[in-house]
Amino acid sequence: MFSVCAIFYGDYLALAEKLLTSLKIMAHVQDVRLGLNAVSSQVRDYVNTWALQQMSAYPVYIYEDEHSNNLGKYPLMRQMFKDKKLATKIMWFDDDSFLDEVSIAWWDTALMLGQQHTQVGALHSIAQKGKQYEGITQQSWFTGKPVNVHHRYKFATGGWWIADTAFLTKWDYPFTAIHHNGGDSILGELIRQQGGSLGEFSKGVQCHCEGCLKNKTKLNSVVRINVGGRKGRRGLGTLVEHYPWEDGNVNSPINYQTFDLKITRYESRNKEKI
Repeated sequence: MFSVCAIFYGDYLALAEKLLTSLKIMAHVQDVRLGLNAVSSQVRDYVNTWALQQMSAYPVYIYEDEHSNNLGKYPLMRQMFKDKKLATKIMWFDDDSFLDEVSIAWWDTALMLGQQHTQVGALHSIAQKGKQYEGITQQSWFTGKPVNVHHRYKFATGGWWIADTAFLTKWDYPFTAIHHNGGDSILGELIRQQGGSLGEFSKGVQCHCEGCLKNKTKLNSVVRINVGGRKGRRGLGTLVEHYPWEDGNVNSPINYQTFDLKITRYESRNKEKI
């Protein structure tokens, strides 16, 4: 079973509509968890209306800062994962990803691949940043597999992925050291160090970043990821990118993990706020 999760940011109603309307056919879903980072009233109203309409099929939980601040991707994701018991698999969407050509068969394949691998998605690689490698060697999950200044991470891009809940829970992912950038590549390294497996969903995903679209003549996928590419990045993603342990310091302040969380729950026909 899946816990389907997504985070929305800002005043981008068209993106919210594109993603949520694409979830019109779903299978193997336990619940849906939606995070809101500094969204407009129009986006918030749309997400809540969608949740109200869907709750007879499965519970929908909505998470945001009590003061509507932008918490960054990973602090909010962390709280979404810690609330209630997750399904055995997590399916993650950024708000610039969506489904098309949806079928039950696609969900069947997604679940099968999720059962075969620690994480499934569109696989990429990226050079490590600064002194990240020094920080990695100090983590409890580091097993001695070589990592140095020339290291490249292999990972599933963060716009959409499926991951094993038990594995993420065991290692308390996303780590408190991750704020907004680099969470996907660090997860790839965690999986490598722990002997897990990354699976490419080659016939079910199309990443729209510039490198992935180069020389592509036919797009016949079901998940569209990173629509708009890097030029389409918004919010914190347009500022200076700070990656975990980039300065080699594993004790950097994590004040961004402290906030007042508001949760709205849509379960059966009862709406509950806490």
